[in-house]
Amino acid sequence: MATDLPELPQHLVTGLLALAQALEGRGLRYALIGGVAAGYRSRPRFTQDLDFLLQVPQLVLPGLLEDLHARGFTFDTETAIRQWTQEHLTVLSFHGVRIDWLKPVLPLYQQVIDLARAEPWLGCSIRIAAPEGLILLKLLADRSQDRVDVENLVAANRGQLDLDLIHQAWQTVAELSDPRMQWFQDVLARLYLPPPSSDAGTS
Repeated sequence: MATDLPELPQHLVTGLLALAQALEGRGLRYALIGGVAAGYRSRPRFTQDLDFLLQVPQLVLPGLLEDLHARGFTFDTETAIRQWTQEHLTVLSFHGVRIDWLKPVLPLYQQVIDLARAEPWLGCSIRIAAPEGLILLKLLADRSQDRVDVENLVAANRGQLDLDLIHQAWQTVAELSDPRMQWFQDVLARLYLPPPSSDAGTS
């Protein structure tokens, strides 16, 4: 998909590459999500933070954090470990860029990691969430920007989405009758599914 996102601040790009290299070097399973991933999979947009779904074994976490400190990331190590262990999320910073880590505590989150694809981007291999995974996460959050991102993802991946997968994964967190999924069906009708044949109903 995208090969360059010129709207991204330089510190964000540098932090993204440094973090991806640290995670890849340890063979950790992760997925870049959020605005940067949505922009890569659809239409680039300005964003000032990074979001990751991430699996980190407890024994590996202290060494990873020490490595990230050496690479210029800032955070309180004790707080990060406590938050990751007890709250299943934590926040890092890289020269003012906020970086959110989220542990895949829901089966749907784990599926997003499983679906993520390694992409050669900016001279590095980065595991970026698939369009289906991003759509699911953004339907869950359902903020105004999330809806814009879903529409862009649907339009940019027309004819390529695994709609059955999206519907099945959604049912692990909510019913298909949920207003968020009903809105998604409307988006599909507008931007994804072919229009009804003009010959329908004619003799």
